[in-house]
Amino acid sequence: MDGIFILLVALFLDRQRQLANNGLFLEDAFLRQENKILRSKLGKRILLTETKRAVLVRYGLPIKDRLAAVISIVKPETLLAWHRRMKKAKWTFDNTPKKPGRPQTPQQTEQLVLQIARENTGSGYVRIAGELKKLGHRLSATGVANILKKNGLSPSPQRKGLPWQTFIKAHLDVTWASDFFTEEVWTKTGLVTFYVLFFIHLGTRRVHIAGCTPNPDSIWMQQQARNLSMKLDEIPGKCRYLIHDRDSNYLAFDAIIKTNGIKIVKTPPRAPMCNAYAERFVREARETLNNVIPLGGHHFRHVLRCIQTHHNRQRPHQGINNLVPLGYEYPEKPADPEDVRCESMLGGMLNHYYVKKAA
Repeated sequence: MDGIFILLVALFLDRQRQLANNGLFLEDAFLRQENKILRSKLGKRILLTETKRAVLVRYGLPIKDRLAAVISIVKPETLLAWHRRMKKAKWTFDNTPKKPGRPQTPQQTEQLVLQIARENTGSGYVRIAGELKKLGHRLSATGVANILKKNGLSPSPQRKGLPWQTFIKAHLDVTWASDFFTEEVWTKTGLVTFYVLFFIHLGTRRVHIAGCTPNPDSIWMQQQARNLSMKLDEIPGKCRYLIHDRDSNYLAFDAIIKTNGIKIVKTPPRAPMCNAYAERFVREARETLNNVIPLGGHHFRHVLRCIQTHHNRQRPHQGINNLVPLGYEYPEKPADPEDVRCESMLGGMLNHYYVKKAA
């Protein structure tokens, strides 16, 4: 009985082995056909990286006797050639002569040197090297000097003074800027060019449109200087600097405004970005004026008053953390849509949304 049982177990295991082999054969046949179909869709040549070639060599060498029947991407000779090349590369050393001298400074270190030098005009080579050390970058003072010379930056005693951007940021609260912009206005005699003079406080972005005229002569400019002096007396905070361009219209204006202890800072020629705050307001005003046809001086002044009111009391500004220049009473909790009201000016071109106060 024991012999019969052992024979039955052996027959059962042999049958299972045959079924398993048959299943593997069928899977292998299916994968080969699937591979041929996919291969036909990819074109004649498939570009392989060295990593992919190494994978094919690794799995192809154990069945090198049957490669011709299995492989379809490359020829068996190519697979063996890859294997020989990889084997040769493993034992081949790079004997090419190296470039003499010290290695180049990393690009990140060089960028930090230039950044620190431009933002700290009084810092010398040793000071910059010390700042780099704090950041984990090791570089000698000589290395700092070489980088600055390569990029056209002089040593700190010879570098020009405070950068314009740094000066502006350090004096925002005591600095105003001024500029002109023009607009064509329809009058009884046809289109007339009006010149608009405005001032903007850099710290709060508050705008004061002084006036507009078709003829900004010296008498008109002197009057605007006197008006501005009285206006500044009503505004908290002292004005120490006034930035404007080199327009000759400011000659009579500056003569009066300087008597109030205000220093005039003129921008370089043809450098509008040095008066960027004023230029930004001009662009904002253009967004409205480009959609309005001014019909006479009175209508044009009304449009300017609406632009000034919207800018100062209603419009949030990104440069001051999305706040309103002259302050705004923000609600303590989110408003219900039913309590939201809209105040429109100029036919809906300037909209202000606010919360209706409880009675």
